Amino acid sequence: MAAYNYIDQSIQASCLIEPKDIDSFYNPITQGHTGFAWDGQLYSAGVLQPGPVYASWYSEGVSAYRGELQTFPQTGLVLLSRVSLSILDGSTADLTLWMQFLVQDQYALADNWNGALNGWLPSGVIYADGVISVIYIPDPGNQNQTLTSPPAYDISSNMVVHLDFTQDAVYVDVAVGASV
Repeated sequence: MAAYNYIDQSIQASCLIEPKDIDSFYNPITQGHTGFAWDGQLYSAGVLQPGPVYASWYSEGVSAYRGELQTFPQTGLVLLSRVSLSILDGSTADLTLWMQFLVQDQYALADNWNGALNGWLPSGVIYADGVISVIYIPDPGNQNQTLTSPPAYDISSNMVVHLDFTQDAVYVDVAVGASV
């Protein structure tokens, strides 16, 4: 399977991954980090846990969607398009792919989070302390539409999907209000 061309596409948003001294993800011991750190290992209050215990993203094999570097990039560039999020390794001259997520139902970057006929479009991306958050806006055909009743919901708010590398998890924040 050929790798997705993550550079030659319409980029909706981007952000940099730049470790800071106060970033516990990159400084797990000095910042008392709890969770997985950039090296893929598990820490509790800054103490490396025995085992070692590695995050699933650290252990993932090389593929069209995963580069060779096991650890989280020391610096990076995140590119968000309507169809994917690509994390590029900033320590390489050619910005090699570290990991890529596709926007698709039932995937980590779902555009239809509850299986109903509603959807969101990726519009922004930010990075902080081992978490990449993708901001979605309602699909234009979805705004102020109601789902099945009862109850009916007005899906007109933004949604945020968090790719939390510290927890080795993906979770969503969305506000829905009952239709009147």
